[in-house]
Amino acid sequence: MKTGFISTLSLTSASRGSIMEQSVALAKLQTEVSSGRKYDVGLDLGIGTGEAISMRSEFENLNTIVDTNGLVKSRLDVTETGMLNVRDSAQTMLATLVSSIGSETGREVTIAEAKNNLEQLVATLNTSFSGTYLFAGINVGETPITDYYATGSANKTAVDTTFMAEFGMAQNNAGLNSVTAAQMQSYLDGAFANEFDSPGNWNANWSTATDQEMVNRISTSETIETSISANIDPMRKLAMAFTMVADLGGENMTQNTFDVVLNKAVSMLGEAIGELNSSIGQVGNAQARVARASDKLSLQTDLINERILALENVNTTEVSVLLSNAVTQLEVTYAVTSRMQGMSLLNYL
Repeated sequence: MKTGFISTLSLTSASRGSIMEQSVALAKLQTEVSSGRKYDVGLDLGIGTGEAISMRSEFENLNTIVDTNGLVKSRLDVTETGMLNVRDSAQTMLATLVSSIGSETGREVTIAEAKNNLEQLVATLNTSFSGTYLFAGINVGETPITDYYATGSANKTAVDTTFMAEFGMAQNNAGLNSVTAAQMQSYLDGAFANEFDSPGNWNANWSTATDQEMVNRISTSETIETSISANIDPMRKLAMAFTMVADLGGENMTQNTFDVVLNKAVSMLGEAIGELNSSIGQVGNAQARVARASDKLSLQTDLINERILALENVNTTEVSVLLSNAVTQLEVTYAVTSRMQGMSLLNYL
């Protein structure tokens, strides 16, 4: 017969091992109760870990698009506000020009208003948002429009040069009263108009913007244009109308000749305002599409998040019960171990 030996030391060692195992389990349960999430997702899910990783990746991708859409929305809002302001100013200018045709009074006021409108147009087209120029096309890091009234500006220099070549005098020359209406009409339709052609002199002297506009992904399957270029027809027509009234020496012209300028400007502004309304509508359509896309993405992310929670989270009520039981069991184990440590054969000798 084989005899086995059970010592106090072996019993104590076994109890100590049990305490360690229970302590580890207790720490795991405490972490799950406090975080609401599985202690080791990979270990607990096993083959389901791949789904959890895939869900989290998709969740992050969709949230990135949602965040980008927020920035795109803000950019479109600022763009729309600028365009509306330009349109409203152009409409006011148009009314002023119409009332000035054939009138010998208020010419200086009309010219000053045109200058202010040109400055406002340039300022609006040079609007930046979050470090990028809104009307620069894809050349967002460079100021798109040259300031006409800056010293040595290329656009004003070009206009001055064409004017001198056409009439043999500068715009501030009192001799402009000798320029006929027909001569002015020829200049406006020819050399002056050429300064606003794109591609051409407009790109050389006025604008560094690209015709290609910004494109953003607003959903997993949809991309749209999200900017307006300073090179579009209505912007160039506005610049042309404001410049001809503001800087072709209207103060020194006869009324008949100045009326030619005013009529041409009225025509340009009328066309520009109509075309600008279409561009504003384009921005509004982009805003609506971004909003719809963001709403759909939010629904998708909510569903994905629910699945992630189902995979990775624990039922805190159930885990709390397990934790309570584990604490009780550990306390019992401690008590038993303590009593065993106090036992010795010497007590019975």
